[in-house]
Amino acid sequence: MTWLLYASIILFTACSKKEAPPPPLGQEARLSNVIYGPHARNKMDVYLPANRSAETPFVVLVHGGAWMAGNKEDMKGFQELLLERGIGSVSLSYRYASASVHYGELMEDVHKAVTMCSGYAAAWGIRSRNYVICGASAGAHMALLYGYKYDQQQLITGIISLSGPTDLTDLTMLNYAASVGLGPAIFNVTGATYVPNQPLAPQFAAASPVKQARNIPSLLIHGTADAVVLYSQSEIMADKLEELAVPYRLVAIDGEGHDLGLYKPEIFTIIETEIINWIRQYGQ
Repeated sequence: MTWLLYASIILFTACSKKEAPPPPLGQEARLSNVIYGPHARNKMDVYLPANRSAETPFVVLVHGGAWMAGNKEDMKGFQELLLERGIGSVSLSYRYASASVHYGELMEDVHKAVTMCSGYAAAWGIRSRNYVICGASAGAHMALLYGYKYDQQQLITGIISLSGPTDLTDLTMLNYAASVGLGPAIFNVTGATYVPNQPLAPQFAAASPVKQARNIPSLLIHGTADAVVLYSQSEIMADKLEELAVPYRLVAIDGEGHDLGLYKPEIFTIIETEIINWIRQYGQ
């Protein structure tokens, strides 16, 4: 089980030309460092199962790292797992949030990667739409935000959030993040500063998936003892989806932290099953 070797780092942390050559449709293929945009970090790895077609599910993977760290390789084990299950995927690196790069620029990067996959559908032998987007931690926030607000072409039909922040207007979350040293990450991704007892800048709501939710089936997986992103963030998202009558599932991993306990075989199996089932149900 190859993913198990990588599972503990998923949440923490050559085709060098954009004109990637078409891989043989009957064969499994791995395209590395495919350039999807003008920035140095605009690269993605594309994994394609053998005998694929427009009916084969396809997943867009977004790594974690507090919006300021991590790389597409952090999701390599996940890509290998999907490949073993006959599911295509792309894992992308994106610009890091900073004093000058915020959620809007990150969404631009995701959009470029998604639309490139759609544009290369015929060459790669994959579907051109009905993708599932899945992210871990900060990547989960990005997956939710992109699917709900920035997927103007409606290419995304399912979302998977692993330990993701969902409401950047939640003062409990903001105060907790500040207490554990994550305040600067939130300030960078929103492009605004939180000052206790002062009104929140509008960027906090604009960057919050819960404020943008719409009818895209969403799977939320979160450890109840998460000390990085509070479990209540997924509860808030679930409540909103319930209110909007959007299909969703909240999977609480009892007593586990930000890494979801993926290094434990019994938990790994539960999460793998939930993810594969969601992809097969909503990535069709």
